[in-house]
Amino acid sequence: MEHLLAPLVGDASPVTVIGLCKNAGKTTAMRRLMAELGEERLALTSVGRDGESTDLVTGTEKPDLYVKAGDLFATARGMLSLCDPTLEVVGLTDVMTPLGPVAILRALSDGYIQLAGPSAAGQLPPLTRTFLELGAQRVLIDGAAGRKSLAGAGVEGVALLCTGASLDRDMELVVAETAHTCWLFSRKPPENPRLRQALDGLEDRFALFTPEGEPMELPLDEGGSPRWNKLPRQPLVVWAAGGIIDPLLKTLARRGAPTTLVAADATHVLAGRAALDLFLRTGGELLVRRELTIAAVAANPWSAYGWHFEPDKFIDALRQVIDLPVVNVKEAQA
Repeated sequence: MEHLLAPLVGDASPVTVIGLCKNAGKTTAMRRLMAELGEERLALTSVGRDGESTDLVTGTEKPDLYVKAGDLFATARGMLSLCDPTLEVVGLTDVMTPLGPVAILRALSDGYIQLAGPSAAGQLPPLTRTFLELGAQRVLIDGAAGRKSLAGAGVEGVALLCTGASLDRDMELVVAETAHTCWLFSRKPPENPRLRQALDGLEDRFALFTPEGEPMELPLDEGGSPRWNKLPRQPLVVWAAGGIIDPLLKTLARRGAPTTLVAADATHVLAGRAALDLFLRTGGELLVRRELTIAAVAANPWSAYGWHFEPDKFIDALRQVIDLPVVNVKEAQA
């Protein structure tokens, strides 16, 4: 088999497969990667449900998941009757799902499985560590649709970003949204070492610094919320721990002085492209405390809803605006 995805992720683990929408081709990309890494002992989990033949939400056909003897996976107890291999329970987690507690299992024979793993990003790092302690050589995480936050779940490694025609009928819009997400993931930490040190481990919702990393007093109202209109008109660094949304960017864009906004990581930037463009045009800069890495973009020109893009045209359009490897996920099927 030609290796298309494995060289792009290198030795990284875990590999988190994230999608901009449902039916973007996440499971297809994961199946291909599993096939290319067939000599390794793999460990799998999913946020949401994967491996069923029909999507329970959209009613569309889905690819199945096939593991080999020796592979590990984490799934809810209620899914065990739907798994074909002979299984050994090697661990239990404290993660509860509507389908029961999540168990860690080892396949003693080859077969098809269904996954329903942790739904919260914070539950993934300890599960990843447990997989490695049990002998997994590589951890693969199938993220739920639209859950880019899973790539920032506190685990190291890289992400595969899946995009495709299911996001929208307008190919130009799909290309623009994909490029925007890749741009966000390319944001870097501050270069100033003192500022990086000041931000490290900071738990405040908001904090204010000089560009050199000196703490400044953040004006607050009686309810404890920042009074952004009272910030001094000088270059400032604003730390925001939670989600960054349109109103914050628009307010900072109007303050009349350059603002460097630092997010925990790219997945915390929830604002739309228009608000972010306004912030950047007025001299704003977006940085992150923790950099995330997209190894490649897996593109699916076929929509599950009845339309599709011309494959070569779609791939070429993505490659013109994205400085990352782009793979046609439909051509990459195992």
